[in-house]
Amino acid sequence: MSTQSAVIVLHDQETDSIVLTKRSAHLNHHPGEICFPGGRWEAQDSSLWFTALRELKEELAIDSTRVQLIDHLQPEITLNNVIIYPWLASIANIKPYAMNKNEVDEVILLPMQEVKKMDNYCSIFLEKNGRSFESCRYIPGNYFVWGATARIMKQLTQNLF
Repeated sequence: MSTQSAVIVLHDQETDSIVLTKRSAHLNHHPGEICFPGGRWEAQDSSLWFTALRELKEELAIDSTRVQLIDHLQPEITLNNVIIYPWLASIANIKPYAMNKNEVDEVILLPMQEVKKMDNYCSIFLEKNGRSFESCRYIPGNYFVWGATARIMKQLTQNLF
């Protein structure tokens, strides 16, 4: 059975950017990777949207009352068979926020004008357990953004807002 996760693709209106985080280096799963705020669905979560909001609160101390849902994006499946449900949302200004240092090393704002350019994405090829896979990478900037996160970002090239 697949694990379900939810992430929030948060558009910061003040800077016209999307919000990503760099995961803490000491985490067991995906340490140091760049991703959207989010995490695994838990039994007490009333919905996957609630999961995304709960994780946003845990990671960045941003209350759900500050966030406006825009739409859901297409789910993405990871190489580990996790189904990620992305929720596109908006916030007037990400500040104030407080990083949970147990989970997040850095907050990254990527300009929406760059995220929405199809030319900023390329295919990459990976190998896992003796099998080859094609995935996606976001090219600009100083961060290695790839896999499900890059594929979710690439959905934003379709001018959703």
